[in-house]
Amino acid sequence: MKFLLLLLSVPVLVFGQSNKWDIEVSPLGGVLMPHHADMEYLVDGHVLGGEVTFSKRADGSKDWHHRFLFPRWGVALNAYDLGSSHLGTGYASRLFFDLPLNKTRELGLKISFGAGWITNPFDEEDNVRNSAIGSSLNATVGLEVHYNLNLSDKISIRPGIGIHHYSNGAWKMPNSGINLGLLRVGIMYRFEESEIPEILIKEMGPQTSEILAGISGGLKEILPIGGDKYGVLNLFGIYQKRISGKSTFGGEIGLNYNESLQYKNDDSPSDGPNQSDNYRAYISALYQLNFDPIAIRFSLGSYIAPRFTDDGFIFLRYHLVYEVERFQLFIGLKSHYAKADNGELGIAYRLK
Repeated sequence: MKFLLLLLSVPVLVFGQSNKWDIEVSPLGGVLMPHHADMEYLVDGHVLGGEVTFSKRADGSKDWHHRFLFPRWGVALNAYDLGSSHLGTGYASRLFFDLPLNKTRELGLKISFGAGWITNPFDEEDNVRNSAIGSSLNATVGLEVHYNLNLSDKISIRPGIGIHHYSNGAWKMPNSGINLGLLRVGIMYRFEESEIPEILIKEMGPQTSEILAGISGGLKEILPIGGDKYGVLNLFGIYQKRISGKSTFGGEIGLNYNESLQYKNDDSPSDGPNQSDNYRAYISALYQLNFDPIAIRFSLGSYIAPRFTDDGFIFLRYHLVYEVERFQLFIGLKSHYAKADNGELGIAYRLK
């Protein structure tokens, strides 16, 4: 609970009271995107909904404000008919960063993450046809590209295209996840005119590499639906280096322990599960976008000679990181292709 409260306090810690809130209203339309052939039957019609966002522009008080061309940040609220009688209605509340992609600020990339609610999750008695999601409460992320057309000093038209994703991180089966491909046309109203500060890029001094050691983990459910929860644990070391005010590159090596794998391997001996299946060494490359003290980290990795191979060798991880002195706190998701493997909470300590 303390960690969640810390995440909720991040916007205040990062930006302070920089300027007035602005509002944007957007109708949404699109499609439910079945990423497995056995999910195609879920689609009954088109996705229809709306979004309301409250945002502020970074005021230039931090170096990265300038390097990201004074991005916006805020909260987005969504509601939509999911285009499926088996899924019902979806709701979401997400923290977002809206990053300009050019100096004229006409093109933008919005990255968002938060919590969502699905009204019709899988139910053994009332909704056995929902093979996508087993819980009402889910994590949700969004990625969107949009165009900004200023009609006046206070009003903008902002058409865009993007994807919204729902997943419970395998906390409760089924968990194929929900992907929504969406078009939007937003109308933004700025309550107070504000000039964009001059871009001042400070020269970075020599950057030293960092070595971190940490631990992360979570819980997951496997088939049959309604079964036990199994623990997942990672012990890892990270080598990374910040190459600019925006970006950090690095690598990670670690050991993954997944208690559920011994019950999933068809090649296990007939006399019982083989606990050796649970251990998988791994190596991964990472890239991190820095919004000090927040960061968004992406990892692409591979297992090293695992006994359990049904997941394949490649995995992806997505982390929201909070830096506090010599510690990193993070929350995120691990997936194999488009299928979530488990949610993660973790901590790392900076050795160097």
